[in-house]
Amino acid sequence: MKTSIYLIIASIFISIGLRAQEQQKRFFFKNFQDTYVYYTDGRSFCIPANYDLVKGSFVFIDKQDGDMLKLFGEQDKISKIKIGERIFLSSRFGPTEIVQTEPEFKVYYKPRLLDAGKAGGYGTTSNTSATRSYSHLTSYGGSIKALDKETKYVHEIEKVYIIKRGNKEKRFSTPKQFLKLYSKNKKGLQEYITKNQIDFNTIMQVLELYNYAEKTVQ
Repeated sequence: MKTSIYLIIASIFISIGLRAQEQQKRFFFKNFQDTYVYYTDGRSFCIPANYDLVKGSFVFIDKQDGDMLKLFGEQDKISKIKIGERIFLSSRFGPTEIVQTEPEFKVYYKPRLLDAGKAGGYGTTSNTSATRSYSHLTSYGGSIKALDKETKYVHEIEKVYIIKRGNKEKRFSTPKQFLKLYSKNKKGLQEYITKNQIDFNTIMQVLELYNYAEKTVQ
């Protein structure tokens, strides 16, 4: 009997622990780290920052204002953001990484959000809808609400690949969507995907596929 009680208690603690981990999946990077922000007018600065997937923006900790989380100022004038060797574009829809410049290949990390306290797939929203409720923050230097008041957490992150076909930007996340963009080479590319076991959740594999497609395009 005691053993059963201990197992029940242990299960409760494990469940609470897993839930806490889920709700911590709010930021794109595990830690706030040195981030270089470059503006179109030549300004630049470096500050520890992270990408807030729930709010849909890069954020930094303002040590001079009570460690408040804040958005970068004048986001419409930011040309790029560099963290380590990775380069991102400022976007309210989700972090968009420049993986290759020529031919252009970008990855948009699309977060799927869940309302805390709701089970299963109920309450699922997109990053876009989450940011709309904060569209009144027209002053991008404004502070963000306290973390402990947040009601959403990141359930999963979908990778959406962005390329250029002609002069138009195209997006895809599945083999079917990719092959549709290369309809004249569909058979050969399908064979390549099968032979090389391309995983569309692995960025470098998709990049290799894209470069191969561009070399063989008709």
